[in-house]
Amino acid sequence: MSADDLNEEQVIERFRNITDRIPAYLDKRDRYKNEILEEEEADGAIRKRIKTGIKRDKKHDTLLKQTISAFLPGGPIESETGWRFLGAEPLSELNISNADALFGNPDRDFALIVECKTSDGRPTRSLEQVYQAAEEVRENKDLVEDATGITIDELECAICVPSIADRRIASEIERHEQDDIASEQVYLWRIHYYEGETLDLYDDINTRSDGENTHNSSLAPLLSRGVDLTHGQQVTPAFFPSSHPEVIMEEVFGILLEQRLLDDKPFRHFTGSEIEAILKSQRNLPHYDAETIGERIYGDLIDRCLRHELIEEVSPSETELDGEETEAFFKFRVRGKSVDTVLTNLRRRYIEMSVDHEADIEAMRIVIDEFDEDQSSLTDF
Repeated sequence: MSADDLNEEQVIERFRNITDRIPAYLDKRDRYKNEILEEEEADGAIRKRIKTGIKRDKKHDTLLKQTISAFLPGGPIESETGWRFLGAEPLSELNISNADALFGNPDRDFALIVECKTSDGRPTRSLEQVYQAAEEVRENKDLVEDATGITIDELECAICVPSIADRRIASEIERHEQDDIASEQVYLWRIHYYEGETLDLYDDINTRSDGENTHNSSLAPLLSRGVDLTHGQQVTPAFFPSSHPEVIMEEVFGILLEQRLLDDKPFRHFTGSEIEAILKSQRNLPHYDAETIGERIYGDLIDRCLRHELIEEVSPSETELDGEETEAFFKFRVRGKSVDTVLTNLRRRYIEMSVDHEADIEAMRIVIDEFDEDQSSLTDF
C-alpha cells in the first residue's frame, strides 16, 4: 500500500513509528520538505490547491444558505405550507453519511433531505450520496425524530444545483431510473441567478409522468412557480458542521471581533469560552445538536490555529479578561487594529502555514514509501 492511500492522521502516526525506530529518516523528511517548498516557490501549486479548496467550499456553503433561506420563519414556504428548516447535516454528530439539510412539515409527519451541488461534475456520486443519506435517516429515524421534534412517516429526497447544471443531473436521474438502480426518487431543485435569486423545481425528468415530477405535498405548487430568495438571507447561518476550517475560522473570529467593537474588552484577546459560545449557538451553527458539534469544532479550531501560529495561549495575568480558574485565554499573533485587517492577516497566515503543513505531510509520504521500499529490499536480500 502506498502512502498516498493514507489519510493525514495515518501518515503522521506511521512517520512517527518509523522515526522512533530509525531517527535518520527525520533528516530525509527535512530534505524532501525543503525540495517541495523550493518547487512551491516556483509554481505555487500547493497554494493554488488550498485556495481552490476554500473557494469551492465557500461556494457550496453559499448555495446551502440560499436553499435554507427559502424555508426560514415568515417566508412564503413556511407561512403557506408549514414546511420549515430542521437542521444542517443531520446525523453528522454520529460521523456517518448525511445530507446537507433536513426540512420537515410537522403537520403531515413529512421530512425532506436535500443535497447541494455547486457544479455537478460527478452526478452518479451525488445521487449515491443522497441514497446513502436517506438510508441513514431511515435507520436512525428515532434519533432524528427525538432531536427535531417531528414524526417522520414519509421521507423525500432532492438535489439542489445552480440552474446551469440542471440538465446534467437530470440526465443521470433518468439513467438511474431507466437502469432500475435508483433506490430513491430524487427531486431536482434549481437556483436561478438572473433578475434576483429564485428557487424552483425542475419538472422535466423524462422517465417520470407529470405527477411524479413534483413533490407529494404542498411544496409542489410553490416550488413549481418559484420562490424568491431575498427573504431571510440576512439571518442565514454563519457556517456548517463540515465547512472548510478556514471558513469557520474567518466566521468565528469575525463574530468575536465585531463583538469587541461593542464592549470594553481587549480587542486582541479572547477566552476559550467565548469561542465555544459562538460555535455552539444554533444561530451560527444550524444543527439540532449544536452543543456536541460545536465542541468538536472548537477542539479542531483551537489546535489548528495554535499549530498555524495564528493565536497563542496567554496566562490570566497577561490579559484584562475575566474567567473561571479553568478558563483558557488566547491572543491573536497577527497584527491589526481593525476587524478587516485582523481577518485579512489571519487568512494570509493560514494559507502560508497550510502550505508549510502540506509540504511536511507530502515529505512524510515520500519517507514512508522509501522506508517500505528499503524494508522490501532487505527482505528480498
